Amino acid sequence: MDDRTDAVIHALVATLVLFTAMLDPRVSVGIAVVALVGLALYKFRS
Repeated sequence: MDDRTDAVIHALVATLVLFTAMLDPRVSVGIAVVALVGLALYKFRS
């Protein structure tokens, strides 16, 4: 994955986490953790 794609994915996840934080902070934390673990696994595998 190149740097531009990586930056776009991180920006989209950050926006999603910010919007869900307004609705329910617990859901926001869950999404953030799942996204971080998913991105880490993807980077380690590729």
